[in-house]
Amino acid sequence: MAAMFEQYTREMRAQFDYLSAWPPHTHLELGDVGILRRDKFERQTTLTELGIPFKVRQRSRDIDLDYCSAGNVSITVSGSADAVAAGPLRIAVSFAREHGVVFQAKACHSTEIADRYTLGRTVLALAEAGRWPRDHVVITELLGTGPAVVLVSSNHDARIELAATVPAPLDALPLASASAALDVVSSRGIGVKFIAPDGLTPLFRASGVRRRFFGEDRFEHRGEDNGNGAPLAGDLPGAPAEFVEFDYEDLA
Repeated sequence: MAAMFEQYTREMRAQFDYLSAWPPHTHLELGDVGILRRDKFERQTTLTELGIPFKVRQRSRDIDLDYCSAGNVSITVSGSADAVAAGPLRIAVSFAREHGVVFQAKACHSTEIADRYTLGRTVLALAEAGRWPRDHVVITELLGTGPAVVLVSSNHDARIELAATVPAPLDALPLASASAALDVVSSRGIGVKFIAPDGLTPLFRASGVRRRFFGEDRFEHRGEDNGNGAPLAGDLPGAPAEFVEFDYEDLA
């Protein structure tokens, strides 16, 4: 079976079409430049530190994100929100397989580099001048969250029970909604537990330089059918380069 981080990043990619920070509480910023490995993004510098200007665009509407590994996770809520009347509310999360994932995040917002074409030409020029390391990528879109909770099981029968005293009934995302007041009552087989009332930067997109087999230099946003597994910049000496979105598989 895949390692825990591989299963997590694979499921999050399939669900949300973003790369995932690992560990999930890793702090990322738009314009960070670094090395993308299969288990994490290693920050080396930033566009600002390199003297490369960029414009920022932020989506105006926040959304809630909710994901559980299909058919493998059960979340039950019991008790009362009135701690005086009936004690704290209880939230139990049970897993039916190893490396099951629970991800709940409220008020998520996407921030992205607006002038990617200009950025791409700048990076390509630096690469041609030997001033952009071939394994470096830049974070071009970042999703930040409000209150968030991430759980990943390490055993097939993992379970965690939490208690929360909250002022009102919980919504469809009980873990994230109660994150500021959650206390762990019992836990077994939980490999990863992040409770973040102040939010995370768990999802992102990154672009880097890659050599093409044929054609002139170009800048594009990579889709499903134009580059999975293609060689990295520098692997094909003399080949033209492009600035494209990368996946973990591109840099494994």
